[in-house]
Amino acid sequence: MAPNSESRQSRSEVPEVVINRLPQYVRILNRLLDEGTGVVSSQQLGEKLQVTPAQIRKDLSYFGRFGKQGRGYSVSDLLDHLRQILGINSPWNVAVVGV
Repeated sequence: MAPNSESRQSRSEVPEVVINRLPQYVRILNRLLDEGTGVVSSQQLGEKLQVTPAQIRKDLSYFGRFGKQGRGYSVSDLLDHLRQILGINSPWNVAVVGV
């Protein structure tokens, strides 16, 4: 489910602790995607990140509405949205010099 633009907040309104957790969400979701998991609940994410399911839902609510109540979150959709939020949704060409 796409984020709801009405409930999005500017980055300055999002607590730093929430922003700091986003890469952890991406890491866990990447792992779940690699394992073939299609849907994940806030309970499952909370267990993996050692935070409450309510905290997962609150963190994500800063950026819109994701998932469906009683069904959970699409791993691939949530991962795509979080990558977009973090600005890591496009590959970057890099060159390593002097190695």
